[in-house]
Amino acid sequence: MQQIKPAWRDGYFRAKVVAVKKLSADMLEVLLRPESSWPTHIAGQHIALTVEINGRLTTRVFTIASGANSHQRDKQIRLVTKVKARGALTPYLHTCVANQWVNISAPMGEFVWPETQKPLLMIAGGSGITPFIAMLDDAINSKQINQKAVHLLHFAKPNEHVLLNELSAFSKRCESFTYDVLTKQTDGDVEAHLSYFADAHWLVCGPHAMFEQVESYAKTINAPISSEHFAALPVVSNTSLTKNETFSLVHNGQSLAIDNQQTLLSQLQQAKQPVTYGCGMGICHQCQCVKKRGVVRDTRTGELSDSAEQLIQLCVSQAVTDVEIQL
Repeated sequence: MQQIKPAWRDGYFRAKVVAVKKLSADMLEVLLRPESSWPTHIAGQHIALTVEINGRLTTRVFTIASGANSHQRDKQIRLVTKVKARGALTPYLHTCVANQWVNISAPMGEFVWPETQKPLLMIAGGSGITPFIAMLDDAINSKQINQKAVHLLHFAKPNEHVLLNELSAFSKRCESFTYDVLTKQTDGDVEAHLSYFADAHWLVCGPHAMFEQVESYAKTINAPISSEHFAALPVVSNTSLTKNETFSLVHNGQSLAIDNQQTLLSQLQQAKQPVTYGCGMGICHQCQCVKKRGVVRDTRTGELSDSAEQLIQLCVSQAVTDVEIQL
């Protein structure tokens, strides 16, 4: 099958690399053309991308940074990602060449344009701008955005904001959309900018620390909030790998105390949490899910994951830090 369909994997879809473009010192844009059977995404969703690196298949999760209308028109999707120096995949993406085959999953996630009559406040931290670019792309093209005011707060480090030309173009096309380009160094913490939007539905995508600040403030004024968030690489101590330790497992809004000796699957089963599984040995992939943040250890190899979003198998993963998963 690999000779007939290069990069074919059961349960995945093939996509052809169209182009890889450097947006800044540590940001890349990757254009992909999925095969025709790939189901079109909803703006805001993400995919798992699998690339062969040094003879080994490596998978990470990326938000699609283009709308569904772009895919329908051009048959392409776009990923925009920060290149992490210690990452397992992003440092190698620049080596992908045009017409190279890769694997992608079906679209995943529920962080999409909300069904609400309220104005919208979008809060982006760094590369967390990507789902909002996709949402705005579709909402402006469908004129859905004309029904409500939408404001974006885009936080990043000085000189590290990306896709500003697209935000400018969106604001020129649609009077209902406005945005601010902010840095913590100049404009202070995100909380200082939230009180003006108490009547809005909030959407936040960015580092976990930003999410916690926004979530805490939203609770004080009862503002509805939708979120996607990620974490910087946590510190893994030697004791995390040897001594019995207890961590927190967050899944679907629930929190569960877990240890670092048993697999995530066995502890979810013990807690009588609904979870899909099969062989229990890392072969069938039925217990595969998205790790949103945290570090896990592969019980087969001892290899540690990084803290970025990625697909893991619950039956062969042990917690090394606090972990959040999406079942």
